[in-house]
This record gives sequence, C-alpha cells and structure tokens, in this order.
Amino acid sequence: MQRALEIGVTIAGGASVILLDEPTSGMNRTETAQMVELVRSITQGKTLVMVEHDMGVVFGLADRISVLVYGEVLATGTPEEIRGNPAVQEAYLGTLHKEAAHAAGSHA
Repeated sequence: MQRALEIGVTIAGGASVILLDEPTSGMNRTETAQMVELVRSITQGKTLVMVEHDMGVVFGLADRISVLVYGEVLATGTPEEIRGNPAVQEAYLGTLHKEAAHAAGSHA
C-alpha cells in the first residue's frame, strides 16, 4: 500500500516520466500482480523507466528492455527480442542453457 501511495503521489504531481526501483521487491504473487496492474494503468501515456529483477514483472510491463550485466548494457530490444537473445540466455542461464541446447540438439 505504501508503494502504491508513493506512485500515486508521483502521478498526482504531474510527472510525465516515472522512475521505479524494484517496485515489487518483497511482495508475494498476489501483491506483485496488483502492483503490475497499478503501474500499467497509471503509466499509460507516460514514460516508465524501471529497474526490476522479477522478469515476469518486466515482461508484463515493458515495451523495450535493456539487460545489464555488471553495469554494462548487454542487449536492448522488445520483450520478444530479449527472450530470444542468445547473449541474454547465456548471461542468465549460463552453462545450464548450453547443456540444455546441446542435449536437445543431440536428440533431434
């Protein structure tokens, strides 16, 4: 409720750019879903810049995503482009991704 109030105060102040730093941190699934809907509804027609580690939240809200690894931009694109980006998969899934891809290829 406190985060929702903070976002509401920002919007009431006439902000056209909204900056959010992990708005769903520490929330359960229900609270997270409610926050995503709140953010989606109040940021329509505005620019939203968000730092978030919950990829479900990111993919649920973003039109464009920039993935950072150790402070460097690894990739920028639409959610679909980011999902399919091999560099992003490698950075976040590491050797597990390589092994799964190799195993899938060897059985085909």
